[in-house]
Amino acid sequence: MKHHAILILSVLYALPVLANSEPEMMSMPIDIAGPVAIFEPPAGWRYAVGLGIESEPEYHGSGETATEADPYIEVAYRAQRWAFQSNLMSNAVFYQIQPDLVLRGWLNFEEGREQNEASDKSLDGLGDIDEMMEWGVGAAWQINGPLTLGVFAQTYTGGDPKKGSVGFVTVHYRIVNESDLKLELGADISFANSDHMQTEFGITAAQARESVYSSYQLGGGVKSYGISANGVYAFNKSWLLSFAVDYEVYASKVADSPLVRAGSDSEVEASLGLIYRF
Repeated sequence: MKHHAILILSVLYALPVLANSEPEMMSMPIDIAGPVAIFEPPAGWRYAVGLGIESEPEYHGSGETATEADPYIEVAYRAQRWAFQSNLMSNAVFYQIQPDLVLRGWLNFEEGREQNEASDKSLDGLGDIDEMMEWGVGAAWQINGPLTLGVFAQTYTGGDPKKGSVGFVTVHYRIVNESDLKLELGADISFANSDHMQTEFGITAAQARESVYSSYQLGGGVKSYGISANGVYAFNKSWLLSFAVDYEVYASKVADSPLVRAGSDSEVEASLGLIYRF
């Protein structure tokens, strides 16, 4: 749920700059392309800054909500068939294979989970999950005009305990596509392997001895189901207002976790931000 960092991947500079006769980048969903790119800025460098507010659970499965400032800094480059963008700790590369098919790869900084961050003490005795790097790849296919299907996978490295891998199947439908206003509805289903499930929601025997929870082991499978609404309004060529609401419900094996039962088997994330395009 957190995507941040300014890391420019050297591979971007190996991508070819294609001739003007080649098709331009397809219009992608807000969730995938970001609030600035969906207005199809011209080729070349672009920059944007902004500030917003974000509300989300204190951790996955928590019944408590945290609200915090959400800064936005974007440095991006767009060519005919490829683009990259860096937004604080989130970094993505896009490559268009066909007019209706785009590949996306990313490298993000993934926040950890500290047991003392739970305001209700619900993480006491569970230890910490380290900060990690999140690597991902996937494809977005524009099936028919406003309808886009996405398939993505991500894995985590550089921390302890192992956080495994997660896959997503997404659907987005753009209900408003005006020059100054984009509105979309989305739905997704996520899958995860046993390492991810156990680290996020499981209770080991050692954790059970140190906490109020009983031991709970999870295997891989369906993690969650979600729906979303996203929008961006352009006041003028410089100022944008972006907003998003995501609702997620955990699958039964996750919902049966003692940690989730003590918190919530569903979660809502909401954000509102004001962005300035240079």
